[in-house]
Amino acid sequence: MARTFASGMTAMGEAERVRRVSEEIGLAVDHAACDPGAWDAVMAEIGRLMPGVWPVLQVVDAGAGTGLPLVSWGWDPAVIQSYEAHYGTVNPWISVILTTPALVAMHSETRMPVSSLRHTEFYTDWLSRLGGMTASSGIKLIDAEGRLAVLNLQHDLARAERDLPSLAAVMERIGPRMRRALDTNRACFPPSAARLPGETLLDRVADPAFVVTRDLRLVEASRAGHAMLAEGEVLRVGALDRIQARPPGLAAAMAREAALACSDGPVPGPPPGPVSAGAETGGAEAWHVTAIGLRQDLRGVLGMARLLVPEHLALVVLRRISAAGHRAQDRLAELGLSPAEARLALQMDGSRSLVQAAASLGIRHETARSQLRQVFAKLGVSRQSELAVFILRLRQQA
Repeated sequence: MARTFASGMTAMGEAERVRRVSEEIGLAVDHAACDPGAWDAVMAEIGRLMPGVWPVLQVVDAGAGTGLPLVSWGWDPAVIQSYEAHYGTVNPWISVILTTPALVAMHSETRMPVSSLRHTEFYTDWLSRLGGMTASSGIKLIDAEGRLAVLNLQHDLARAERDLPSLAAVMERIGPRMRRALDTNRACFPPSAARLPGETLLDRVADPAFVVTRDLRLVEASRAGHAMLAEGEVLRVGALDRIQARPPGLAAAMAREAALACSDGPVPGPPPGPVSAGAETGGAEAWHVTAIGLRQDLRGVLGMARLLVPEHLALVVLRRISAAGHRAQDRLAELGLSPAEARLALQMDGSRSLVQAAASLGIRHETARSQLRQVFAKLGVSRQSELAVFILRLRQQA
């Protein structure tokens, strides 16, 4: 008999409980997508549905110039404060987090067990004081473009031995939903933007954003979205009020993300990423497509014009990527650089040190040094000054 959040459950009962717990947490996540202040409620929901677990969410956004405060439930505020002030910088598990692919569950006891940390400052001065909660499970939600987001579930060793498959299943079900919500927070609620009384979500979105059905029928759009549709160069409204994207790559990405946001399960296909709006638009623009599902009780936040709408709706947000930067990255890929190596190379234009570039990308200095050696070898340069000249010329050509 499998044991999970409640003991004595059959394997079928365990699978159903994982599904139900994941869905209830997901509903709270959807609310946080439209209200960044609701992440506290998400952590509380995790704590309620998974007794014996202390959740914490950490988001670092180098582009915004900030490491956002930890959002947690069940923790002593003084313990969180000491982690933010010092112990987070000496946490040995950081290396595990940075080297694990995004949206893959991690468990401390299988990757770096607590027994190996007994003589570290992190254990003796901080972890050992958590009352037996010395094991953790987690999932990296975002690790790209200088952004890092991690959900951590702190628990005791008994839970680590008993419930790892169930914890992994829940995290990997809610992980994509949390990532889309955080992407939407970033697009709609920049840290410097103050919310005005009566302002709706669509009023605040600077990027083109669209409320659509699963099959991309338009319900409402942001101001930038309406302008984009009016121009008709990239998007237009076709038969049955369906949004049509002229570039095939963008059309496929929007269809997939809308279907994923309106679905209860995964949709087959590649993960979301930048897509090109190429020859059909007479340029080399690129867009990043993000979508979240909208519950009935969140629709008033959007200020939608139509009252009779289908049960399943999605908010699709398009973020423009610099055309020159996109072409330069494509050229570096042609020269054999990996995406991570290309991102680092583009930072090394003489305006920043390697330490600053690593911080901007959210990676360790040692990782940046290793990647830089590969960049040198693949581009045939031997010094950072030579690389800076190469990158500046590449941008001029782009």
